[in-house]
Amino acid sequence: MMNRNQLFKELVVIFDKHFQESLSEAIKLTLNKLFSLAQNADSNQKEQVLFNQYRDLKEQEKRLRQEVREKTQQMPDFISSEVNKSDDKMSLALVEDEELSISLSLTQLDSTLEIAGHTQLYLLEKRMNVLFGDERIDKTNMPFSPAAIVWLMSHTLKPMNWSESVKTKLIEALQKSLHGRISEVYKQINDQLIAAGILPNLQPELKTPQTRKPEKKKVEETTHQQKPDVEKSDKPFDQARNMTPSGSQPTPLDAVQQEQQLVNSIFKLLARQQQSQTQDYRPDYETDTQNNDFGQNQAPPGGHNVVSGNDFETALSQLEHDAGILANSRNLTDLKRLLTDRVRNNTGNYYPELSERQHKTIDLMGMIYDEIHEDKRIDKDIRSSLNAINVPLIKTAVKDDSFFSDQSHPARQFMELLLQTSQRWYGTDVIKQVHRFSDHAAKDFDGSREGFVKALKDLSEFLEVTENRAKKAEQKWVSAAQGKEKMQVTKDKVNDKLDAILKDCEVKFVKDVVKHVCKDALTLTMLREGEGSEQWQANIKTAEVLSQIGNRAKFKQLTGAQKLAAMRHLDETMDELGFSKRDRITTKDNLHACFRWQEANQKQTQSTPPTLKKVQSVDKASKEQSQTTESAKKIEEIRSLNDREKKLVEQIIQIPYGSLFDFKAGQGGDVIRRKLSWVSTLSERVLFVDLAGRHPHKMGLARMAIDMSRNNIVQVKLDSGGYIKKALGRIMNRLKKMAA
Repeated sequence: MMNRNQLFKELVVIFDKHFQESLSEAIKLTLNKLFSLAQNADSNQKEQVLFNQYRDLKEQEKRLRQEVREKTQQMPDFISSEVNKSDDKMSLALVEDEELSISLSLTQLDSTLEIAGHTQLYLLEKRMNVLFGDERIDKTNMPFSPAAIVWLMSHTLKPMNWSESVKTKLIEALQKSLHGRISEVYKQINDQLIAAGILPNLQPELKTPQTRKPEKKKVEETTHQQKPDVEKSDKPFDQARNMTPSGSQPTPLDAVQQEQQLVNSIFKLLARQQQSQTQDYRPDYETDTQNNDFGQNQAPPGGHNVVSGNDFETALSQLEHDAGILANSRNLTDLKRLLTDRVRNNTGNYYPELSERQHKTIDLMGMIYDEIHEDKRIDKDIRSSLNAINVPLIKTAVKDDSFFSDQSHPARQFMELLLQTSQRWYGTDVIKQVHRFSDHAAKDFDGSREGFVKALKDLSEFLEVTENRAKKAEQKWVSAAQGKEKMQVTKDKVNDKLDAILKDCEVKFVKDVVKHVCKDALTLTMLREGEGSEQWQANIKTAEVLSQIGNRAKFKQLTGAQKLAAMRHLDETMDELGFSKRDRITTKDNLHACFRWQEANQKQTQSTPPTLKKVQSVDKASKEQSQTTESAKKIEEIRSLNDREKKLVEQIIQIPYGSLFDFKAGQGGDVIRRKLSWVSTLSERVLFVDLAGRHPHKMGLARMAIDMSRNNIVQVKLDSGGYIKKALGRIMNRLKKMAA
């Protein structure tokens, strides 16, 4: 037999060649899918996100392929060193804190490849066992196996700066690409091992691989002495590998199947915690009656101590009626003891035991409540609504497996809507108003879904009406802001036009008259009739003549008719704009004084300006403008934005209207939640309203970027796909860490 290291190098070359081809094909498929999704996106924002994902994947394709190649070459040495570290069996594990959706996709990849290449994989496993000289080497930890491919992708995808959805799509495409060729890859590796003299006469097993059959649903729960089916390995990866349902050809899992697998995995990890006596999440499946004559580990006589479904519901209803049961994990832990005490009193069963299903359901509900209580996005006042439906939810979850896995379950939808309301209407009276719907749901609950169906309908209708009112109120502020911006843009255009006309004017009074009379006239004309209208041209002509009156060189070019026409048009304009008769006469007198001063100025340069009377309205407007200009500058006007703040400005512009933001209010940690209503890139202004759409809050884009950089303003990111689904994922990740 040739040198083992040399043989491994040759095997790596075979595997790497085929894997790189499959990876290249998978990347191409993923790029095509992203491009197609971007082309058919239903909004500009989604289109931009998808095209960014497309570009990022394309730019980092070479880097990924290089990372995969390097990791493939290191694989045999890595496995050898890991196996030699301990006497225990080693399994290849996913990266720490792997995203749940990616873990599920990798699990599906592992199962698919194991089934597709099972014949050659069996032969490869036996030969690898010989090659390593260690009986602990098997398909869960040997090089080139499906488990090794999953390990390879998990560790090479982790450093890639891609979104979770892109990574998931790439894994699915790789599964499709490898499915048809994995058996041939293993055959070529086996041929190379045969040529090296390793088990050349080994024949494949005739039977097909047995996938784990799904457990039959039990009609009655067994006693606590019957332990749950727990995998032998303590590695988190083994838990993920065994989540694939049975079947000869795995298909992409739908949402219900994925969540059912997730819940099953959580229950398994809870059972494992029971065996290892871990109490971090308080799952205690031992008897609740610790002080009995038989000791903790000795089963009581009879064996008929499991609490039946009817006794469980009766005791739960009695406890609710007597004292109420709060929706938090501490109360639910105490609930187990109270339930067994109540069942003992009701039935005469001196050693009542909650069934495994009852135990796990109460524990999992407690964990979900912990997630809710620790989530700062959720208004604390929603707890009273959750307290009201706590018992119906527990009864439903114990009796109906689909509560945790089916997002269309009415009870779950009602709970989801409560949590969504607590975020959307944070800090408003709406949170307190929805309590009556939870109260009705609890009173109408009869064990069926109908009570929750009706409550869900009533709550949805109430929220729809409330939302419509808020939108109408909000639209008023948006329309006002848009109208104000249009006015401001028009004024800015007129200002630019008048600045150009007045650049050579030397008399301050003439400048003020043009700025505060002609400006208003031109602004109204532009809004009503447009720049090309006759009225616009007449106002511009008057402003130009008045500007020439204030300039010594240009004054002599004016004819008497031009002066009289400009003065007449100015007087008519002032009358239309509502200037007093006194101001109009004073303005006319001052312009005549300017005429005399300029005529004298033509003969001899005048050292003193013309003597003019005060025009109250013009003088007042001039002073107000001066005070506005000299007012204290804001921070965004004092300094330029840094790079991070500039990026935040770009991000703010792309944020969808209706997104929620928390504004810090004072030093006490209080927050005010507002809704983004409008962003103007023209005026660089942002409009928020309160959640009821009543009170506007305006600020500049730069100011908002600075406050976001300082965490004074924080965007509230809501969970897509449902709060409970995300909560289950977080619980799973936490339990996996404990198990590891």
